[in-house]
Amino acid sequence: MGRLFWKILLTFWLTLLVTGGITGAMVWMHHNNLQEMEKDVVIRPHSVIAVKAAANTFLYGGTPALRNMLQEQKDEAPRDLQVYAVDSNGAELLGRTVSADTLERVRIAVTQNLKLPIVRSVQSGAENYVLFAPVAGQFPQFRQENQLRPPRHFPPSFMIVSGIVVSFISSFLLAWYFSQPVSVLRKAFGAVAKGDFSQRVTPSIGKRRDEIADLGRAFDEMTSQLQNLMASQRRLLHDVSHELRSPLARLQVSVGLARQQPEKIASSLDRIEHEAERLDTLVGEVLTLSRLESGVPQPLDEYIDILELLDAVIDDARFEADAMGRQVVFQADVDDLPLLQGRGELLYRALENVVRNAIHHTPTNTSVNLSIHRQGEQLQINVDDQGTGVPETELDSIFEAFQRSSAGSANRHGYGLGLAIARRAIESHGGSIHASNRTPQGLRIRIRLPLKWDA
Repeated sequence: MGRLFWKILLTFWLTLLVTGGITGAMVWMHHNNLQEMEKDVVIRPHSVIAVKAAANTFLYGGTPALRNMLQEQKDEAPRDLQVYAVDSNGAELLGRTVSADTLERVRIAVTQNLKLPIVRSVQSGAENYVLFAPVAGQFPQFRQENQLRPPRHFPPSFMIVSGIVVSFISSFLLAWYFSQPVSVLRKAFGAVAKGDFSQRVTPSIGKRRDEIADLGRAFDEMTSQLQNLMASQRRLLHDVSHELRSPLARLQVSVGLARQQPEKIASSLDRIEHEAERLDTLVGEVLTLSRLESGVPQPLDEYIDILELLDAVIDDARFEADAMGRQVVFQADVDDLPLLQGRGELLYRALENVVRNAIHHTPTNTSVNLSIHRQGEQLQINVDDQGTGVPETELDSIFEAFQRSSAGSANRHGYGLGLAIARRAIESHGGSIHASNRTPQGLRIRIRLPLKWDA
């Protein structure tokens, strides 16, 4: 379960907790107010009898009979046995003063159906009264005994509206939190679909740390890779077309000479054959490089004896070096190595390209030194020549397709694809390849291959 899951879970959970808490607090306060009302009322048996008698008197005798009864109670009965009658306008039948707090508590008792025996609502015809016996806080002596605040009352509609508002705000924030980056991603995908690979979404998403942010970073990596691949494809197409022009032009010239000078047709055919071989070599290297750069994983299901593979490379390289007046010296600091898992053809092609490149750049009557030694779980192969080296600014670019060093232009050969193929082949085996200048002169190509590697 990722961070996005927990954000959704916690947001909805906290929303329910807050809504439930507010609702519960409102219910508790409302219930507590009603309980305070019940506690504020002084209930005595004779007060219950007096209220019931006043109610019956009104129902059977009307307002005049109720007035007479209340007047007799006022004149003869103790003050805590008196019954008060308040009409719908808030006026007491005998004109006595009733505090607003007491009247509010009495009316709440009636409207909330508290069923207090000393509070009754009676109606006869158009006349109606609220009858009640003395309530705490009504008279000065009771107010001194129990000073009370007016009861707080929260209607149910307030609780419902509060829950709706809280849930809406949290839902709105959650919806915005998720919809905003999704909208950014949708626009970016639309732009990429139209061919704009410069789109980046991480600056718009911000400093989020969840799955959506991870998706945004993955999108940026994807568009960056696509942009590089498209640029590489365009550059490759341009370079291939440029490299094809020269042998094709020479082919056309050879065909023209063969037609114009039949006596030189043999030499023209030799030139045509030579240029055809160069074209075949170029197309083969381009196809190899394209296959390695396609991103399609190559099956690495062979077990390779690296020492045996190096022996084969060196035998072929020495044959070519002898013809050019150069030597290849091999030094192995290891006796026994585990078998490498990979593709022998790719590794052979990579090592051969590096060694042949060194042979063509080392001066006549010098040697190319090749050494191999083990460093922990890695195998290091060094190929050293004694040429002019490479400018420091070009050390990385020589492994790009059709890139050739500006130094030693007289020794230029091939199409600048050998080291590019070597780098892709080595990297497909989990290794690395780097170039560095030697002292006092020469270039070193260092290849590192893991002895244990899971493709």
